[in-house]
Amino acid sequence: MTPTKFRERLKEADGKVDIEAFYDALRYVREDGRERGRDGRRR
Repeated sequence: MTPTKFRERLKEADGKVDIEAFYDALRYVREDGRERGRDGRRR
């Protein structure tokens, strides 16, 4: 999903989304993917 689409979806949520929690979740997923990529493990 593009950054523009993310912004559109968040606008549609009309303040019902905790932006900080959403951002933290995205960072967690990104960092987890990097960790998995380094050691070569896949599920």
